[in-house]
Amino acid sequence: MYDVIVIGAGPAGYEVASLLGVQGKNVCIIDKNEERIGGTCLNEGCIPAKNFLETSSFMKKSAYFKNTGLDFTFNSFDIEKLKKNTACLITDLRSGINSKLKKAKVDIKYGTVSFIGKTTIKISGANEETLSADKIIIASGSSHRDHPLMNLEDNKILSSKEVFSLTEIPKSILVIGGGAIGCEFASFFSSLGCKVEIAEFTPRLVPIEDDDIARTLKRELEKQGMKIHLKTNVREYKVLEDGVEVTMDFGKTSEVKTYEKVLISIGRNPNTKDLDLSSGDIKEDRGFVEVDSNHRSISNENVYAIGDVIKTPALAHVAYYEAKRVAAIILGKEPMKEKTIFPSVTFCTPQIASIGLSERELKESDIKFDAKKIFFKINGKAKIKGDDSGFVKILSEKETGKILGAAIIGNEATELIHQFLIAINTNQSLDDLSKMIFAHPTLSETILDLVSSH
Repeated sequence: MYDVIVIGAGPAGYEVASLLGVQGKNVCIIDKNEERIGGTCLNEGCIPAKNFLETSSFMKKSAYFKNTGLDFTFNSFDIEKLKKNTACLITDLRSGINSKLKKAKVDIKYGTVSFIGKTTIKISGANEETLSADKIIIASGSSHRDHPLMNLEDNKILSSKEVFSLTEIPKSILVIGGGAIGCEFASFFSSLGCKVEIAEFTPRLVPIEDDDIARTLKRELEKQGMKIHLKTNVREYKVLEDGVEVTMDFGKTSEVKTYEKVLISIGRNPNTKDLDLSSGDIKEDRGFVEVDSNHRSISNENVYAIGDVIKTPALAHVAYYEAKRVAAIILGKEPMKEKTIFPSVTFCTPQIASIGLSERELKESDIKFDAKKIFFKINGKAKIKGDDSGFVKILSEKETGKILGAAIIGNEATELIHQFLIAINTNQSLDDLSKMIFAHPTLSETILDLVSSH
């Protein structure tokens, strides 16, 4: 009998298990096999994707630095070396997670989990067993969402998972889905000379971002040679010997084209199908566990759910936060706030990041605000780094100047956004920031230039 059983060893799962373990709770964490420790984020998501993107980004920079006198020519790209490097990175990080769990005295078990009671689960696999606990935390993550028409097939139609198994860069690829993951992989393939097209069903790329961010991203991707198809649906397809023939519906017109590969990136579904939630008296909605404000199942008070299995943003950093909240609740400590602001980040080229309220949300809430924008083209460090595309935008309360939100597209946006995380959480105003000293030359002083002009 355990105090807590955690189902899933991704960011949400291993974080909550280790936090409870170091506080003396008798904890067991279960995942399908040892290679799944770290979850999608470590094994086929955040970490490998960003390692691929970081490597390919040097191709983008090479043309600029040739003009500065540094003539390094990329004669070839060895994807097998990148895959080997990525595998070593994953192994190192997985070793760290295992050490963290062992230090917290968490039992680690492997197999497929299903509920057989409100506080009892069965592990199926090489060593079948039945376990019970006072509390059970579901943190089983999510998987690639299937396209309603296209099936993954014959190493020609891929999900993001299969990208990391490619043996060569394709000559052409159609990315279906213009959200964060689709745009990131589009940037990767384009950097390495692949002809990339993106087909997005909605009227714009990165639909969660403001219109000006989406428009700028589209323009920058097109400058890089990509073709962007908005309000586009795939009507039919045919797998050929040398690629995939796709019929795209643009509304009034349609087009048939052949691509060497197709990447489907239209979202993710919670991994709860095999858990037999009904046997645990756990209510769900389309696979998402229904929880209250404290992440407790609305139908089984002994069960909690965190991460991608509930209807919160499917982001690793959100999962970590939810893990900390649930750990505090189970330990009887003061829980962290239910709602808090967090950055949304996309590692395409150019990078995108946003935080707080968007222009759309402010208008819908009828909040009077000012939107101020400054372009990186006036920033010395952006030019030194060879990329002065994009801008910084700050949204502030009209009467007080209090910072309500921010959005960045451009160089190091995913790092710069955290300055606004701190500013919003400490109730800073434009005036407060304008009185601070930012180092020169830096990308950050773009923010100072913007707030000083208010």
